[in-house]
Amino acid sequence: MADQASILDQLEAVSRAFKAQLPERGREIERQWSAVRKQPGDLGLLEGLYRLTHNLAGAGGTFGFSQITDVAREVTEPLRITLKERKIGLSDAEQASLDARVKLLIGLCIHPALDTETNIPPAKPLFPELPTTLHSLTKLVYLLNESSEDISVLVENLQNLGARVDLFETASSLSDAILEKSPAVVLVNSPAEKASLAFDLPETVLRPPMIMLSGSDDFDSRLSAVRAGMEGFFVKPVDASAVLNLVDSLRPREEASPFRVLIVDDDQSQAEYASIVLEQAGITTRVIHDPTDVLEQLAEFNPELLLFDIYMPQCSGIELAKIVRQMDNYLSVPIIFLSVERERVRQLEALQTGADDFLTKPIRPKELVSSVLIRAWRARTLRWMMVKDSLTGLFNHAVIMERLSNSFSLAQRQNSHLSVAMIDLDHFKRINDNYGHSTGDRVLVGFSRLLRERLRESDVVGRYGGEEFLVVLPDTTLEHAELVIDEVRMAFAKTRFAANGELFSATLSAGIADFPRAESAAGLLDAADNALYKAKDRGRNRIVLAPSPLPDIKT
Repeated sequence: MADQASILDQLEAVSRAFKAQLPERGREIERQWSAVRKQPGDLGLLEGLYRLTHNLAGAGGTFGFSQITDVAREVTEPLRITLKERKIGLSDAEQASLDARVKLLIGLCIHPALDTETNIPPAKPLFPELPTTLHSLTKLVYLLNESSEDISVLVENLQNLGARVDLFETASSLSDAILEKSPAVVLVNSPAEKASLAFDLPETVLRPPMIMLSGSDDFDSRLSAVRAGMEGFFVKPVDASAVLNLVDSLRPREEASPFRVLIVDDDQSQAEYASIVLEQAGITTRVIHDPTDVLEQLAEFNPELLLFDIYMPQCSGIELAKIVRQMDNYLSVPIIFLSVERERVRQLEALQTGADDFLTKPIRPKELVSSVLIRAWRARTLRWMMVKDSLTGLFNHAVIMERLSNSFSLAQRQNSHLSVAMIDLDHFKRINDNYGHSTGDRVLVGFSRLLRERLRESDVVGRYGGEEFLVVLPDTTLEHAELVIDEVRMAFAKTRFAANGELFSATLSAGIADFPRAESAAGLLDAADNALYKAKDRGRNRIVLAPSPLPDIKT
């Protein structure tokens, strides 16, 4: 993400370019209006004039020329009505009224004057400081401990689940650390009345969520936490897995990759402005000015959201939205319209094409970013729900089997190593029987988190069924896979889970097999499964490697 000074420089450059283009835009409007007056019945000429003035109505206010926007709106409205009703020619009164407005607009363009207030460069950032990736946030936890009690078990559990924990003894040192690097969450192990002092932060700094750790579970304790600005409340002893799960819900964690937004707008200045604003917020953009290029860019860029100007000469945004919605692969991609149209009835008519939002030009940066982020998160979450197990967040059975098959085929083509681990949580029925199914679910979720944090992004992890998990490790030998999974096994055995006021732990068993010793995906899975059963027969809490050579099951 570019720094704030760079962003402001880019916006100022676009603004200067827009101002430099205004005289020529005014002369172009003058030429078009002259042609309309000579041939008042030519709807094509009227449409050309509407396009020119429509673009000014949207972009003028964005770059500090609100008077141009106001006058351009006065010109576009009668033109829009005439074009909609397909009227042939303007009446003398209409032409005289329009002539005065057009001449005023031309004059404002040829001799542009900035608004004295709206174009003052912002003294502070457009948005709070945003993290470069959401993925990195899940690994950093700040813990404010102003008590003398031993919190080493909680710290160890958080670390076992992949978090990095930094301890602070005073609120002032915590605030300084947040200014330096923002964490995923702040855990507060101190009286609630003191906790509110922990955040003496500038308005421009994104405040991390705060979670209270309390020894009491009464109403007054919870009320004090809420008044102190706490977003979560846990009674000690604290389940580290439950804490990190809450953090995920407060600051959704997804792929580290930024959102991809395709902007389609024939007005270059307006498109560049939107692109710069979104890029500043950590969103990747691509701009095209010709809507006929959209099919190629959909395939190449694979956008997660589409931002369409509603009026373009070759193809309107509404028509473009209908084309996109005809394609099965893009039925769920959010579409946001940009237009100078303010009448809500007409906006709703446009939204009936399958779009998700309608933003009115001139664009307000925070409104644009918020609208894009909200809808992009929702779309990504829906895709996530289709392929992930609802409890653990790992790939579901069908998807992990498909990924195994794809990984095996790739390893065959590239003649590379591939290892597969089948993992089962030991005596899981006892956990459910002794502590209840909700506690058992927390153990599954905690183990799933540990897998995500301990493995590489290239590794594929899924819930095979019940308390069984399948891990696919590309470019990994059998021996290296054993080291990786054994680290997971040891970390899991050290993790403590809370239930009924006490802490308990669990263990796992695993079987590992590899390609090229297995000659099919099914044979690889079967070998890992057989090795898992041997691990259980030998006493559990251990890893067994599949023997060589392997029996194979042809698919």
